[in-house]
Amino acid sequence: MTKKLAKSAISQKRVLDAAAKIFRDFGYAGTTMRVIAEEAELKAGSIYYHYKSKDDLISAVLDLGIKAVIDAVKDALAKLPEDAPGRLRVQTAIHAHLSAIIDNGDYTLATRRVFGQVPEAIREKNLRLRNSYAAMWQDILTEAQKRGEFRPDANLSLARLFILGALNWTVEWFKPGGSSIDEVARNFSAVVVDGLVVRPDVTASGAAEAEEKDPPRTVRIRAL
Repeated sequence: MTKKLAKSAISQKRVLDAAAKIFRDFGYAGTTMRVIAEEAELKAGSIYYHYKSKDDLISAVLDLGIKAVIDAVKDALAKLPEDAPGRLRVQTAIHAHLSAIIDNGDYTLATRRVFGQVPEAIREKNLRLRNSYAAMWQDILTEAQKRGEFRPDANLSLARLFILGALNWTVEWFKPGGSSIDEVARNFSAVVVDGLVVRPDVTASGAAEAEEKDPPRTVRIRAL
């Protein structure tokens, strides 16, 4: 039986949901506690029962958004057998991440809009959560590489940045009624994992021959 939330918890969730929507639409500077209270259909003074300031509120919105993703991915991975291969772990984490950011779309979009606008102390606090999540992904990729499942020459830090950046961008274009989360996750996983896994049909000598015919070039990448 699902435990019912207390009245105060329901009210707090209304405040957070309203805040995420307003921060998403108007940014940090353009948001006021009064507007959030109106969106939550609460009296202006009632919102201060839960959060003393706009900074407290945006900090809660940012943290809730990333914690929702962390919890979803942890729970999904915990259901896998201990000897689950890297391919399956990556596919599972991708699906859980996508589901979480779509389910919490306002929080994800609010984070994307205001993260660079909030006070440094709030940003640094949230970054610690983000870094712990990035480390989780790095562990998944590294363990698979150590077991010989992923290419030994793969740049896993770059792979992690690509995966998380592309996943987080999904919330900008995903629309209900189009491709399902399952379809997006499956197609995304195919692109990512196929680029990482060791291919049995490619031998070391074959790779050396290919490199000799077409030697690698130095590419300059402009920072975005």
